[in-house]
Amino acid sequence: MHTEYKYERGRGSEYGDSGRNAFEYIGYLRLHWRLIGAAAVSAVALALCISLLLPKKYTATASIVIEPPAGNDVRTATSVSPVYLESLRTYERFAESDTLFAGAVERFHLAVNGRSIESLKQQVLKVNKVRDTKILEISATLPTPEIAQQFVNYVADETVKLSRGESAATDREVITEADRQASETQQRLEQAQQAWSAIAAREPSGALQPQIEADVDLLEKVRQSLIEARSDIAEYQEKADFARELPGLRAKAAELETRVAELEKRIEQKSTLASQRAADRQKIEVELKMAQTASESSAARLRELRATAGTRGERLRIIDPGVVPQRPSSPNIALNVAAALLFALIALIACLTVSFAYRGYPE
Repeated sequence: MHTEYKYERGRGSEYGDSGRNAFEYIGYLRLHWRLIGAAAVSAVALALCISLLLPKKYTATASIVIEPPAGNDVRTATSVSPVYLESLRTYERFAESDTLFAGAVERFHLAVNGRSIESLKQQVLKVNKVRDTKILEISATLPTPEIAQQFVNYVADETVKLSRGESAATDREVITEADRQASETQQRLEQAQQAWSAIAAREPSGALQPQIEADVDLLEKVRQSLIEARSDIAEYQEKADFARELPGLRAKAAELETRVAELEKRIEQKSTLASQRAADRQKIEVELKMAQTASESSAARLRELRATAGTRGERLRIIDPGVVPQRPSSPNIALNVAAALLFALIALIACLTVSFAYRGYPE
């Protein structure tokens, strides 16, 4: 073997120092193949023994589909944007709730051993919304496969219930607010109807108009009499025989003038009052129509909210409750053995490399 190595060294010199060092290094590793093999076998045996001695744990997985709101258009249900799918990750918080997990731990009597709920949850529970899908996966890792399946099924059920409860609470809040608005608009409508009835009973529509027309007719007649009286006065003033009739005519004319002034004032007052009443009636009529429209709109919205309660938010549905796992998820014997073998080889070769660099190969 030493002669062969000499030959390799001589041949390696033809390629310079780098080629010679490479051949020397390979030869150095060949001399220690037994050590390398022993280290590999030892690492494999040790990893195998440790893996077999470690407690087994089983992982059960349940799947939940997050369905879009029932009120959505069917044509848009299939065209879901990536932003919307990413927003569904908020439902991970429902399954990861500390309160929910603590209830599951108490229900299945899991050993806490002085650990906090958060640290235990990190070891037992895993929740993940599958990328670019509407699927929420919940996994539980426990020493007993049956308990693992029951645990994850319980968490999935409670997640669905928690989501429905949150949606129901939101619906109740929205419906309560809509009911309050409907009550306010109905009360406003009743007040407007009462005001309309009161003004209709107190001031019948068009009650002043006949009075105004009668006063106008009477004013015309009085004015005509006044004109005749003034004409008689002018005529009698020119005739001396009728001089004694003038005081009576003048008194009659003065009385007619007073009557004309009173009628004009009364007509003006009644016209102003009629205009004011018409404006008040119009204002109350506008308020009544607005109150009717608001009341009908609020009542329709309240009916719609009650009819669509529970359909406006996403709905969670369990599509796979999971099965009892048949094989343990940990320890992963193959992975542990492969990792130990790789680590042992890398560590040993690194040590041999350092030894070769500092000691070289003996002549």
